[in-house]
Amino acid sequence: MHFKVLNDYKSVEDYLVKFLKISKKNLHIIRMQSHQDKNTILINNDIAKLNTPLSKNDILKLNIELSKSNYLINKSLSIIKEYEDSYLLVVSKPFGIKTHPNDISTEDNTLVNHLISDYQYLEPIHRLDIDTCGLVILSKTPLIKSKLDHMLENREIKRYYTALTKNNIKPQTIKNNIGRDSREKNKMAVTNKGKKAITNILSCEKIDQNKFMVTISLDTGRTHQIRVHLSSIGNAIIGDKLYSHDGYKYDKMYLGALKVVFNHPVTNDKLEINSSLRTEFIIEK
Repeated sequence: MHFKVLNDYKSVEDYLVKFLKISKKNLHIIRMQSHQDKNTILINNDIAKLNTPLSKNDILKLNIELSKSNYLINKSLSIIKEYEDSYLLVVSKPFGIKTHPNDISTEDNTLVNHLISDYQYLEPIHRLDIDTCGLVILSKTPLIKSKLDHMLENREIKRYYTALTKNNIKPQTIKNNIGRDSREKNKMAVTNKGKKAITNILSCEKIDQNKFMVTISLDTGRTHQIRVHLSSIGNAIIGDKLYSHDGYKYDKMYLGALKVVFNHPVTNDKLEINSSLRTEFIIEK
């Protein structure tokens, strides 16, 4: 795995910890292997150690194999790959499948199961509900997983959702706490005793008679947050079988994470990635 260093660092370890945010476990593995194999760490193709300084534009190479993913392989479904490089993969999860299995030894019909045949390591850094389609970011190496996790936690990865509703919604910010519904345990609800939830309605575009395309971003990530907040203001998502009155009339729920914007975890280049599944929101099928 190659990394072009963007700034000066007092050591390789300093770069790994401060920039890549790698875990203590993986740092320990690199340290142990470097004691046994001098070619574990190379800087500009020269043998180096964890305490070797790094300068801007140096090329750091780590010859090490860390953990592998052990998902069951399922090739029955083709997944759209929207972006890929040596470090990460961004795909569009279709409606109706989970992001990853709860039990990796038995479940084989999730997003990662349909992708894993091409990879030794592949782990999603976030998930989408089974009924929600759209972009999922996956790490192709443990060396990048920690950095992507850190970026997600610090809201450096901006995810934009699209939903179809039957009514126009003015741009606004919805700040209503969300908690478990007291009457139906499989549902969430707006409740004063719930957790803080903030949903931003960014825009709303009329695309057909009684059909509007709403663009949304989140400041928090509560279960069913968008679905609950839109339903609470009388604009449930079309096809939502839990929170709308006529969701049963539709074959799917029209909610998708259709755009992500973030700086690349290694190069720091800005990435803006859109989902090919946007076309499914234009004309109801």
